[in-house]
Amino acid sequence: MATYRLKDRIAVITGGARGIGFGIASRFVQEGARVIIADVLEEGGEAARRLGERACFYRIDLRSRSAIFEMADELVRRYGRIDILVNCAGIARPVPTLKLSEEVLDEVIDINLKAPLFCCQAVGRYMRRQGGGSIINISSGNSRMINVGRTPYGITKGAVNLLTMQLGAEWAMYHIKVNAIAPGWIETEMVKRPLRSGILDEKKILSVSPIGRFGKVEEIANLALFLAGDESDYIVGQVLFADGGWSLGIMPDGLDYVRENDTEEE
Repeated sequence: MATYRLKDRIAVITGGARGIGFGIASRFVQEGARVIIADVLEEGGEAARRLGERACFYRIDLRSRSAIFEMADELVRRYGRIDILVNCAGIARPVPTLKLSEEVLDEVIDINLKAPLFCCQAVGRYMRRQGGGSIINISSGNSRMINVGRTPYGITKGAVNLLTMQLGAEWAMYHIKVNAIAPGWIETEMVKRPLRSGILDEKKILSVSPIGRFGKVEEIANLALFLAGDESDYIVGQVLFADGGWSLGIMPDGLDYVRENDTEEE
């Protein structure tokens, strides 16, 4: 008899229409959760249909605090509780810092920082009343590793890390477990598109990766499953870097010395 690690738990996943968010939604459904994909993209409806009857789509503009609170209220009325929140929605908007406009900065802050905070507030008040829950914020390896031309993205993801620590410390007393995942280079369309256009160079990226490959969406989803489930109950306020060792900061082509000299000969 199969044992489902998230059986009948209610999970809200922002940005779940594609990429890492959809991968997490798919994994949660496999483990028995009922998943709400909260996204502004209309393709979220098709994504929910692909996942079957245990998934649904809630269209929302996460730049609106009132819409976020209305969503939490509606979902609790519908399902009675919210057990898991995954803040996955995010945008990058690469631009040289000297050309960064206030409009672009505000857009990135609204989606990458304010939306996770407001989602935590909206859902957290219900988690406190029901006796607990799990919140997973999706950060980025760029919160530690500098990627030039992405100042708004980097600073907002760094702020997400601090938000995770802050809420982890504040809300543990309510049995609300708050942690974050900081993915490295994952095989999503957000990475594949600039690789195809030449903006990113695969060889250069992998030259500073100890594992020597891109990550898979499923690997991030498995970590999210662990953080959402009961096995991680003693992990509080942590940012887990799932990046194949990228954030260790080795020099470009720095592993060549080891490859050339680490032989079995004395």
